[in-house]
Amino acid sequence: MSDAKETFLNMIGEAASICVLGHTNPDGDCHGSTLGVYNYVRANFPEKRINVYLMQGSPKFSYMPGFSEIIHVPSDRKYALAIICDLNSADRLGDFKVLADHAEKVFVVDHHVLNDDSYHDIPCQILPEASSASEVVFDLMDREKITKDVATCLYTGIVHDTGVFKYNATSPHTMEIAGFLMSKGINFGSIIDDSFYTKTYTQQQVLGRVLMESMLVMERRVIVGWLRLRDLKFYHVTSKDIDGIVSTMRETSEIDAAVFFYEVTPQTFKVSLRSNNDGLNVAAVAQRFSGGGHVMAAGCTLQGTPYDVINNITAELAKQMDAPLFVSRRMA
Repeated sequence: MSDAKETFLNMIGEAASICVLGHTNPDGDCHGSTLGVYNYVRANFPEKRINVYLMQGSPKFSYMPGFSEIIHVPSDRKYALAIICDLNSADRLGDFKVLADHAEKVFVVDHHVLNDDSYHDIPCQILPEASSASEVVFDLMDREKITKDVATCLYTGIVHDTGVFKYNATSPHTMEIAGFLMSKGINFGSIIDDSFYTKTYTQQQVLGRVLMESMLVMERRVIVGWLRLRDLKFYHVTSKDIDGIVSTMRETSEIDAAVFFYEVTPQTFKVSLRSNNDGLNVAAVAQRFSGGGHVMAAGCTLQGTPYDVINNITAELAKQMDAPLFVSRRMA
């Protein structure tokens, strides 16, 4: 047993009360890792009081055991242990940071490099080479104690952060874990279809709108699309309805990167970046604007007009793409 695994399980065993936290605007991996921990503790430590605190998530994840029991309202309740999943900065806890601050002990589980030193001296398992936080969580658990409910959650997280096993962070170990989780009897086909591919008619309309109005920039090496607040209001959609758009844009042939951004408040945009080229590190671009992520998938927040966002992002992309050793997919 690794030192981190022993510490993780011992901390759970010693804690009378536990809260599980994740980042703002929770995605599939955030839901998968936090609810995976929640179901594992409930199954194996039934005497523990445990709660998950997250912002309201997409209803497409409602099949996950424990989803309906997530608490969406911040609290100043004091827990013996806070387990934080899928977080690269304490600031991304949002209003739930108070729970981590008040907890007697904290353990961080992640696959991002932390952007600050908020949790520098606390127990953690941070593996940037892992496909997902859910993969890291899996390796901290006793395999023989993983139930079907736990497997459903962790499989969801892995599927979402690997783009259904196609991103370059997918490793043989990732696939071995997926196979083990499938052996628990989960409905893996439905998990992929219902949470990753299936969209409402309105979501399809919005996707079509973005693709139709998108642009190819930087000598047609980058595809860019966006939505203004007025567009979101017109279609009656929120951020939960558009989280897969950038992944679809990324599938465009011969591009090196996809950029999608949407307006959250007037002239403030959430930006999602996807790389289609092993030589293009979009995490470095996002970090330039106090964001973060992975080499192939990252995000940040920028202010200004849509053209300000495009100019700022492409200027950072150009620093890598104009380097002598960079080989564009259009030229390869």
